[in-house]
Amino acid sequence: MLRVFVRKILAALNKVCYGISRVWLLIPVLFFWATRGVWLNMEASPRLTDSYLGVTFLAELLFVIAIVYLFLRDKILQGCLAIFVGVLMLFSSGVTGLALQSAPTSFAEEHPIPKGLVYDKPKKEGEDLEMDVNPSDSATFLQVRNGSQGGIYEYSFFYPELPEGTIWLECYEVTENLLLSGSRIKKVSSQEVNGTKQFSCLIKNKSFTIYEGDWGDCYAARIEVWFKDKQGQKRKLLEKVYGVQGWMR
Repeated sequence: MLRVFVRKILAALNKVCYGISRVWLLIPVLFFWATRGVWLNMEASPRLTDSYLGVTFLAELLFVIAIVYLFLRDKILQGCLAIFVGVLMLFSSGVTGLALQSAPTSFAEEHPIPKGLVYDKPKKEGEDLEMDVNPSDSATFLQVRNGSQGGIYEYSFFYPELPEGTIWLECYEVTENLLLSGSRIKKVSSQEVNGTKQFSCLIKNKSFTIYEGDWGDCYAARIEVWFKDKQGQKRKLLEKVYGVQGWMR
């Protein structure tokens, strides 16, 4: 039974790959359309940029499959032409990657820190995150420090009695309440914690990245600590405003 099932799966995959090789000319069109989307949005919308990047990576994978199957079908001339187009795609990807590394955004400029706003600054890279924690002061329960590059941060979280569950972060720009970095921060900052009966460190030195903005350009972000218990009940444990910057690819 298992062998028959595997054979059917492999046969189906072979048909799909064969079909991809028959429409290989459409794949570069998809790639360059997505690349255009990256260039048009790299300064204005990191989320759209990442979506278009995902399409370019998919197109490159499909194109490799198409080239292999062109040669398996003895389409030598088409295969050689596809290789030439593939080189152009790789060159385009390299140029786009370099542009993304240095592409400025206007996010911080468009969201200046309001005058008079009280906010914290992340600790310096390598600084002790437990140094200023005070069990009697909830404002110290969340500690954030800079990581190896701008926009990359580490956090530790301390809390009194808490049942077993999951803790994660959500970040929002304060002036327009914009969710920062979509669901990515929630995913990378999430951690299951054991129940505790006393004040303790629940999260230690966990990394997360804020993508909106540029290195050196700060804006105000509200970092919220959320908790979900084993019964599925959610609640916000703490929020704290920090001056942050975005990670430049």
